[in-house]
Amino acid sequence: MPFKVRLKTIIYFILLIFAIILLLWWFFYNSTRSRDYERLGDMRVLESEMNIYFFKFNTYKIPECSEGSLINFCAGQGDKTLNTANIIDPVNLDNLRYVVAQMADDNFRVEFYLEGSLLGLPSGKYALTKEGLGR
Repeated sequence: MPFKVRLKTIIYFILLIFAIILLLWWFFYNSTRSRDYERLGDMRVLESEMNIYFFKFNTYKIPECSEGSLINFCAGQGDKTLNTANIIDPVNLDNLRYVVAQMADDNFRVEFYLEGSLLGLPSGKYALTKEGLGR
């Protein structure tokens, strides 16, 4: 009888370990997806803000916003302001940031990363320009 009790205990323990691993995987999988959805949403908001700015001032160039700047610090100055203070990557570390790669009169480029595959987009580096989302 003690052998059967130990065998049941071992089986329950293995099932418990398996369930914990499955739950951890599910948690990390969903958190990556939710962060990527937030990033794509942020890019839609930024695209809208940039288009409004262009229609108001006939330029994409924001005062005091240069290449390498984080987009949330590109608020402009004087009458040429932009509402970007709340557009921040959910992780905001290392390469997981929204970085200005180009800010010209006729175009802009803000680079960001997706952590996982989402909506047919593989993980990796992407950019938002006046034409939309691309690589």
